[in-house]
Amino acid sequence: MAFIEKMKKEAKNDIKTIILPEAEDLRVLEATRNSFKRKVC
Repeated sequence: MAFIEKMKKEAKNDIKTIILPEAEDLRVLEATRNSFKRKVC
């Protein structure tokens, strides 16, 4: 299993809340949306 896939699997199994201080940065917002859609956080 590739490293990234392993990290995704571990994240899905242990859901945490992630605080992002740069919440108005468009890159952070897109990363947040992608993580949420993939149910990794």
